[in-house]
Amino acid sequence: LAIGVTGYVVEAARIAADRPPFETWSVVGWQLANLLDALGVSPRAANGLHWWSWWGHAVLALGFVAYVPYSKAVHILVDVVNLLAHDPAAGRALPAPLEGGASAGYATLADFTWKELLDLDACTKCGRCHVACPARAAGAPLSPRDLILGLRERAEDELGGRSLLRELPAAANGDDRRLIGTVVRPETLWACTTCLACVAACPVGIEHLPLIVELRRTLVEDGALEPGLQDALQKLDRYGNSFGQSERARAKWTQGLPFPVKDARKEEVEYLWFVGDYASYNPRVQETARAFARVLQRAAVDFGLLHEGERNAGNDVRRVGEEGLFEKLAAHNVKAMERCKGFRAIVTTDPHSYNTLRNEYPALGLARPVLHYSELLLRLFGDGRLAAARPLGAAATYHDPCYLGRYNGVFDAPREVLARIGVRLVEMGRCRDNSFCCGAGGGRIWMDDAGLAERPSENRIREAVGLGSVQYFVVACPKDVTMYEDAVKTSGQEGRIVVRDLIELVEEAL
Repeated sequence: LAIGVTGYVVEAARIAADRPPFETWSVVGWQLANLLDALGVSPRAANGLHWWSWWGHAVLALGFVAYVPYSKAVHILVDVVNLLAHDPAAGRALPAPLEGGASAGYATLADFTWKELLDLDACTKCGRCHVACPARAAGAPLSPRDLILGLRERAEDELGGRSLLRELPAAANGDDRRLIGTVVRPETLWACTTCLACVAACPVGIEHLPLIVELRRTLVEDGALEPGLQDALQKLDRYGNSFGQSERARAKWTQGLPFPVKDARKEEVEYLWFVGDYASYNPRVQETARAFARVLQRAAVDFGLLHEGERNAGNDVRRVGEEGLFEKLAAHNVKAMERCKGFRAIVTTDPHSYNTLRNEYPALGLARPVLHYSELLLRLFGDGRLAAARPLGAAATYHDPCYLGRYNGVFDAPREVLARIGVRLVEMGRCRDNSFCCGAGGGRIWMDDAGLAERPSENRIREAVGLGSVQYFVVACPKDVTMYEDAVKTSGQEGRIVVRDLIELVEEAL
């Protein structure tokens, strides 16, 4: 306000001193000059007023510019730049460590990119990420907002004006410049479900998730893993799956089908079905895999599997921070798929596999279309190859998987399939890109959650039950089947709602 007022005074004094006729276009300045004339201010006095007001205006304006970096006004500049630099695909495809680098991950602020440092400055403390975070809601020691603010405080100490004034504590040298254990606790990083809700909620384009993964990479390199996570990674390294089962048993679930399933490495197929670990080894999820196979057979879809040639796709392995194991698993899968005979597209029932196959495998040489099974089902309904003979007429709510919806924007296909089979959809308040995570992502499904106040999956089931007369809680992810069926039991909601996979309802309606 003072800068604006003094600016008008400078203009009015200049006009009152010289009275150039074209200055009538300066409406406010001309009127104020008339006021100075009415007050009896002479041209000589107006010149003096102009000199003093000009210097006062200049000091205020330049002083404000100097003050901007230390005030909330800095967001006028920083947030605009951060939004322009924001990567809309942040988190979908994680960057690989630089080749030839001494280590993976971030140990100190010196490892950060300029965009990540800008993210720290851009935070307005609005708390939207804090509210959206399912880990925080469950009572885990993670707040995306507090993580960013803690790192910003360290950056101000280490890189900002405080370091120039020698205010950086003497201890913050050498190993004490490390972020983990000083600014960020390991348990904070392991609490993240990588659901991307924080990134989606942030109004200024902060990319929390890639930063968390880089810090996790440092934990992995240091061997600071939770016991359950370490066990899962060892099984993945040795067997190619988190269940510790033989690769020869991967396609054993197909033995319950009344028809043989092709091996895409030996026979030409139209669609290569990447099954994933849970549908291959978990007895409950195997039921949904067999249901999908029967539906494909009914629609005369030519499909095949990699059978024992498939390994875990590596999506969660990479987001845990185990980059080397991800590369090993992905390289094996790419090589196996390259042996397949001319398939049209990859289809998967697992959104986690869908994300990495679609967004990360192309960088490894696999450039094929990738479909979630709901997208393929919608095509089959649209082509007339599937039709609901017995519309269900049931009321259901649908849970958007994080890696299908928020990551990849697939919201409509599952809903349109439900409409095709006569299901009346009742939406939860947190749906589509505002969906609430089940709590399994980012390797959390392999870690202990005994210390949580309420598991995210239980929170979600309570939300669904609160809708009233909803019969089914519909999911489209193998991990969601297990997470939510357990949550129905542990939250005491048995008999009030039933968890069903989308494909189970489709088969029932055919």
